[in-house]
Amino acid sequence: MFRKLMASAVVVVVVASATLFVVRSADAAGANVTITATAASNGTTTLTYRASVLRAGSVRDIVVSIPSGSTGRITSINGTVSTVSAGVLRWRPSKTVNVGVGARFSIPLYGLRLPAGGPWTLSFKATGTAGQILTSGTGVLQPLKTYTAAVRITATKPVPGQTTTLTYAGTVTRAGVLSAVRMQLPAGSRGAITSVNGTLRTASGYVTWTPKAPISVAAGARLAIPIYGLVLSKYGGVLTLAMSAQTSTGTLLLSGTGSIALIAPPAAMPAVSVAGFVAVPEGCPTSWPTTAAENAKPGDDEWVIPTSMNGPLAAYLTEVSATCGDTVDLKVTSGKPVSVVAYRMGYYQGLGAREVWRQDDVPTVAQPAPTTGGTANGKELRMTSAATWTKTLTIAVDKDWIPGTYLIKVSDGQYASYAPLTVRDDTGTKHDLMIQQATATWQAYNSYGGLGFYSGGVAGGSGRLTFDRPYNEGQGSGQFLTLEQGLVFWAESKGLDVTYWTNNDLDEFGGQLPARAGTIFLPGHDEYYSLRMRAALSQAITRGVNVANLGANTAYRLITFTDASRRAWDIDRYTDGYNSTTWRYQGDAYASQPLLGAEYICPVLGQTLTTGTSWMFAGIPAGTALPGFIAGEVDYVWPGLYKHPGLTTIASGTGNCHSNNQAVPMHTTAYTAPSGARVLNGSTFAYGCFLVRRCPSNWTVPAPSLASQQAVGAIVGNITEWVSKGTIQVPADTTAAAMRVALPKHTLQTNAQP
Repeated sequence: MFRKLMASAVVVVVVASATLFVVRSADAAGANVTITATAASNGTTTLTYRASVLRAGSVRDIVVSIPSGSTGRITSINGTVSTVSAGVLRWRPSKTVNVGVGARFSIPLYGLRLPAGGPWTLSFKATGTAGQILTSGTGVLQPLKTYTAAVRITATKPVPGQTTTLTYAGTVTRAGVLSAVRMQLPAGSRGAITSVNGTLRTASGYVTWTPKAPISVAAGARLAIPIYGLVLSKYGGVLTLAMSAQTSTGTLLLSGTGSIALIAPPAAMPAVSVAGFVAVPEGCPTSWPTTAAENAKPGDDEWVIPTSMNGPLAAYLTEVSATCGDTVDLKVTSGKPVSVVAYRMGYYQGLGAREVWRQDDVPTVAQPAPTTGGTANGKELRMTSAATWTKTLTIAVDKDWIPGTYLIKVSDGQYASYAPLTVRDDTGTKHDLMIQQATATWQAYNSYGGLGFYSGGVAGGSGRLTFDRPYNEGQGSGQFLTLEQGLVFWAESKGLDVTYWTNNDLDEFGGQLPARAGTIFLPGHDEYYSLRMRAALSQAITRGVNVANLGANTAYRLITFTDASRRAWDIDRYTDGYNSTTWRYQGDAYASQPLLGAEYICPVLGQTLTTGTSWMFAGIPAGTALPGFIAGEVDYVWPGLYKHPGLTTIASGTGNCHSNNQAVPMHTTAYTAPSGARVLNGSTFAYGCFLVRRCPSNWTVPAPSLASQQAVGAIVGNITEWVSKGTIQVPADTTAAAMRVALPKHTLQTNAQP
C-alpha cells in the first residue's frame, strides 16, 4: 500500500497542482535515484526526483542539484523550495512526514527552464529531523525529449494537371485535445475533395479537417490526413505547403511546412507525318556541290550595304524559302530603277558572300503605305501588311542557286535594302548538319510600316503577323545579320556538310527532318514555335536527330500559322496578355526545359562568361574571360521544371536582368535522349554574332575581340563534335579576312521581353 507525504507550502511564486508522495517499495537495497523531465503547458519543464528511503525517520529537508544554467521561478507542492547555493535547492515539508525503509520519495520541481545540453548527473539527499541521512545518491537526467512538426506531404500521382490523393503528415509537438487540422493546398488546385474520419472546409487556398469528435493527442504522435480527389493545377514545381493542428481554443499542437515536388514530364506531342520528297524538277540537279567546293568560288564584298544607304527603299519576297524550280516574286518600294542582286551567304575567302544572280535597271514604283488592322473572333489583330504592293519582279530559282541562305540586295543608287531567302535542298540528300533560320521570330520583332508583336506593350502589339512586308531590322535582313550569319559563316568556313531551312519549313516539312540531317543547329533567337514545329522537333529527337540550340529563349511563344501558305501566324495575346502567348501557359509540361534542357529567365545586355574545365571548353585555358558573351537573353535550369535524366550543366555564369538589374544564373546544359540523340542548350544569344565579331549595337560588347571570336569558334567546334557524336569532325581554325559587314540599321530589341 502507498503512503502519501502530505505537506502544504509553496516556495517561490507559482502554486502547483500535483501531489507529493512517497511510494513504499520492497527493494531497499539502494537509493535508486531517478530524475525525469516533462514539458509543462507554459513552456517550462517539470523535474521529478525519485529515491528509495534507506533509513527510517522524520523528514527535515531534501536537497537536490539542478542542471547548471537552469533558470525559472521554481515551485513544488506540500512544502517550500529555497536556494542553498548556485544549482542546489532545498525542499522542506510543510508538516511532519515520517518515512520507513523502502518507501519511495517523489519530489516534483515546477517552472524550470533547462539549458541546452545534457545528460546531467544530479544529486538527491534526504535528511531527518535528528540530522540522520535518510537516503542519498545521484541520478542521471536525460534532456527533455522535444518534437518537431516534421511535416511530410505525399501524392499518389504528383503530376501537374492530374487527379491525386494528397496526404499531409505531421508530428504533434504539444499534447492536447485536437479539434482541427489546417492544410495549405497547391496553388490552382481544385476538385470535389473528401477525407476520412472528419469533415473538410476550404477557404483562401487552405482546407481545414475537423474530426468527428475531439481527439486527445500526445506529444510525438503522428497525424496523417488524406485529401482525396484533388485536381492539381497544370503548373507545378517544388512547392512548400503549410500544415497546422490546434485545439478548440486555438492552441497550436503542431505547425510546420513540407515540400512536395510536382513536376510535369514532357508533354505528349502529336505525330508529324513523314512525307516523301517530291521529284526533282527538270533542269535541277539531283545532287549539289559540297560546301568546300562552293566556298572555293570567288567571293564578293559588294553585298555589304553601307549605313549611308539606309533609307526609305524597302523590299520583300513572297516566299520565305524556296527550292530549285520555284519562282519567287519581289516587291519593292522606291520609285527609281533598281539593281537586284542575289548573294549566297557563306565564307568565300572571308568575304562572306558570292553573287549568284542579278538584274539591273528594274523599274519600281513608290508603293502605298502598309495598312494595319483586321479582326478575328471579335479580337483586334492589329496586323500590319504590305500585301497590296504590286509585284516588281519574278525571280526563278534554278540550278545556279546552290541551296543556302541568301540576301537579295536591292539598290537604287542612293538607298539599299535586303530581302532574305533560304533555298532548300529538296533532293532527299541527308546532310550532316542543318542550320535553321528563325523566320517566325524575325517577324515577331518586325514593326515595319506599323506594328509588331512588341509594339505598344501588351495591348497595343499585333495578334497576327504577316510575312507580306519588309523587315526593319538588320537593313531588311530581319535578325539574320545580327544573330545568325555567324553560324553560316563558321560552318561554311569549315567546309561542313551543311544545309538550311526556316521555321516555316520546320512547320511544313518537319517530319522529314531525320531524313534531311543528322544534327540540327537552332539559331540565337528562335522563340516562336507552332505546335507542328515543336512536335516535329520533339519527334526528330525521339528518332535520333541531335540538337544544338545555339541560343536561348527557344520555343518559348506559341503561334499558329493561319493557312497552308504560312504567310501569316496568330498569337493569343488576349486571354492573359504576355502570359497567354507562351508555351508554358499551356502548363509546365509545355515549357522549353522539358524539350531542350533549360528555360528562359530574362533579357540581359552582356556579362562575362569565364571558361571552365568541361568538354565544351577543350583547348581553351580554364579561366579565360569572354566579355559580353552572356547576352541578349539567357536560360537556366528551373528547379521546378522537368529535368532529363543525366542532364548536366556544362557551363554557367551570371547576367543582370535588363528589366530590374537583378543577377540571374545562366546554365548551358546537355543531355542524351533515350533514342541516343544528344541535345545541347546554349542558353545565350551570343554564339553566332561572336563568330563574326559583330553583335547587336545595343549590347555592352557589340564588337567582340579577336581572342573572343577564336574562343567561341573553338566552343562551337567542341559542341558540334559532341552533339553529333563525332560524325562531324571540325577542321582546325581557318584564317579568315576581317568581315566587312555594316552594323544593323536597327538595334535588336532585347528589352522587349516581359
